[in-house]
Amino acid sequence: MEPTPRKNLREEQKNLTHRRLLDAAVTVFAAKPFLDARMEDIAQAAGVTRATVYAHFPGKAEIVDALVERVYGLMEEAYAELAALDRWSRADIRRWLDGAEAHWREMAPIRRVANVASPAALRSVGDGRAQYVEAHQRYVGLLVGHPARWRGVDPAEARQRALMAVLQTESFFSAWIAVGWPLDTADPLHLLADCLCHLLAPALENDGRAT
Repeated sequence: MEPTPRKNLREEQKNLTHRRLLDAAVTVFAAKPFLDARMEDIAQAAGVTRATVYAHFPGKAEIVDALVERVYGLMEEAYAELAALDRWSRADIRRWLDGAEAHWREMAPIRRVANVASPAALRSVGDGRAQYVEAHQRYVGLLVGHPARWRGVDPAEARQRALMAVLQTESFFSAWIAVGWPLDTADPLHLLADCLCHLLAPALENDGRAT
């Protein structure tokens, strides 16, 4: 049975409120220490009642969990866009990096507050590690999910190349955008594209051959 329009509207409104609360949490956690921040502060920043905040999140720890998930989701969107390209040429990867930069700029303030709040909020280091591994396994799965692109390449090597490309992209954008590392190069993404093309070389070569 198809969802009713009213149910779809309620779900859309719920999702919008959820995101609004997360945006408000980023503002609050950036302004004061995590332990000092109150759910009432988040409600006020979002322009909703305290009850609305608690309807979505039992506490601040769950809000931080949701912020971390949002970061992983934005990164997954970026890698899905790369995986969905018809072909991987250097020009295509360079253009993809422009869009990826936008994703990282959106997530940068979220990462900053989540990194500060996480030690006080996360209930288990093991849970955080598992979340990280699962997310990065999804990214790698996206990048190696095009069999023709990786034909003739050992699957283990393909996965490692994809993982190294993910980690190179993530660490560079984190240093440049989230941390604010000063760069003197006119086009930082030009050099990053070179690195990714080197790591993904077998897939680029296959994309350049007639099928």
